Amino acid sequence: MKIVIMVIDIRRTAIRMRLRGLFTAFIFSIIILFFLLFDFFDEPHFGITRGYIVLLISVIYMVMLIYNYLKDYNYIYFNDETNKIVFRYYSMHPLSQAKRSIEIPRGSFSKYEIQQSLFGIRTKIIIYQKVKSGVYKYPPVSITALSPEEKEKLIQALNRLL
Repeated sequence: MKIVIMVIDIRRTAIRMRLRGLFTAFIFSIIILFFLLFDFFDEPHFGITRGYIVLLISVIYMVMLIYNYLKDYNYIYFNDETNKIVFRYYSMHPLSQAKRSIEIPRGSFSKYEIQQSLFGIRTKIIIYQKVKSGVYKYPPVSITALSPEEKEKLIQALNRLL
């Protein structure tokens, strides 16, 4: 039996997402400063004042932040090269940097489940391990940051390990 080895590391995706967040914050700040500093916006145009425009731009930015927060992006690293399945992850929220790891010997991997939540915008995986007292269920891990191809590769790798 041929063992196929799989490594999934979304480091570049995580860096790209962080940079996109910083760039978006920078652009929204520049737009707000533009509206606040130039005299053209002292007088209401079409009944819309400068305050309403700044408020609208701020609300749009906050909605984008909340949407990204609800998606619950995680940095994911999956490796099954050794006699263990290694699944490392951490939340990409700015204030949450706790790194977690799941390491399961190949023989004790039991099953996995994929769950969709929040109207399909968040995807989580739950991994199960056989232990002496039964089956241990690990906490759900968000795999929303994975591309569809990476999700498919992860599922194929886990199916091979069953």
